[in-house]
Amino acid sequence: MSKRIPSMSEHARALIQTHWDLANSPDWRAFAELRDPSLLYEVAQTQEDIEGDHGYLEMFSTWPGAWSAAMTHLVCEESKAVSVIDFVVGAERVTGISIFHVANGRITGVTDDWPSVKRRPASSPPMLLAARRCA
Repeated sequence: MSKRIPSMSEHARALIQTHWDLANSPDWRAFAELRDPSLLYEVAQTQEDIEGDHGYLEMFSTWPGAWSAAMTHLVCEESKAVSVIDFVVGAERVTGISIFHVANGRITGVTDDWPSVKRRPASSPPMLLAARRCA
């Protein structure tokens, strides 16, 4: 009997589920192993970004303080996944939608949309203050 090989979308699903599990743990060493060093993180509605894995890790580990994220939906393709989370900081709860780009078993890009956020919060970390480069 042959062993079934997981599809690429199953790999993407496992990768994103692990991303949110580790983000909540927080096991930052294991969390860092999920991402490509050249990862690009973008916040669509504020046109802010973080270039590189180090800034993404710093954002998760230091901002906005004590938080949790519960994934409510996850849809995966071979090289892309979309997750919806309930993000909780203190008494505040917001919905986050993340589009993950996946290549070679690692996360290479993340675009976040926060439907209830219309502008950059005053408490945004400094690394998010750089404007996204437009070609």
